Amino acid sequence: MKSFKSLLFVLLGLSFLFSACSEEDDATPDPGAGEDAFQVNLANDSNLGSYLVNQDGRTLYFFTRDVSGNSACEGGCLDAWPVFYRADFEIGSGLSQSDFGTITREDGELQTTYKGWPLYYYSDDTGPNQINGEGIGEVWFVAKPDYTLMLATQVVEGVGSDAISYLVDAEGNSLYYFDNDQENESVCFDGCLDAWPAFSEVANVTLPSTLNEGAFAVIDRADGIQQLTYAGRPIYFFAQDTERGETRGATAPNWTISALPL
Repeated sequence: MKSFKSLLFVLLGLSFLFSACSEEDDATPDPGAGEDAFQVNLANDSNLGSYLVNQDGRTLYFFTRDVSGNSACEGGCLDAWPVFYRADFEIGSGLSQSDFGTITREDGELQTTYKGWPLYYYSDDTGPNQINGEGIGEVWFVAKPDYTLMLATQVVEGVGSDAISYLVDAEGNSLYYFDNDQENESVCFDGCLDAWPAFSEVANVTLPSTLNEGAFAVIDRADGIQQLTYAGRPIYFFAQDTERGETRGATAPNWTISALPL
């Protein structure tokens, strides 16, 4: 009988020990438990339309000097325009994960990109949905998902030693004018058009806020293609520009980079 009672006490003790360990394990917090995944969403402004924000509503920006896809914001620039980087995040409605990427900056830090443009915050945006950085220096713009055209700012071979601003598409591909064109009329056809494709993204044109929307128009070309114009000048790509930010067409005879202003 004494042996049985001793065994019973041992079993009860083990039961208590396993129960305590189980409760302790259950009490150990899951590092991700109760935390919402970081998100990038779209906010909306009555004048600017939709633009990217983080989960706290803080606005994200593009820098026109980053047209090559690398960040040109260094040193003191980063005090005003801190880098945005997240290794993992969820995206909100209206955004595509494939548009986001990551670069390694010259300083060794990582930075998140959207459609190839490095993303930044603005230090003077102190609350959600503030857009105080919009248009600053005509080189900083809210990161919009639907730009038809953007601005690039860099030194262009054949145009001088100073950086100029000119038109690019939403992915940073350079745009040009043909010097032989007439006002609101293209004379580039057939083989010319193979080398210099017309910019034909003309539906619902969305522009950086510093551009004059009234200066842009759409023409119907003789070959049936619609083409966007700026100040009466038809706009083209150059087929030999194979990467964003390239400006090989700027030195071609009779062709001009789409520099602003005209």
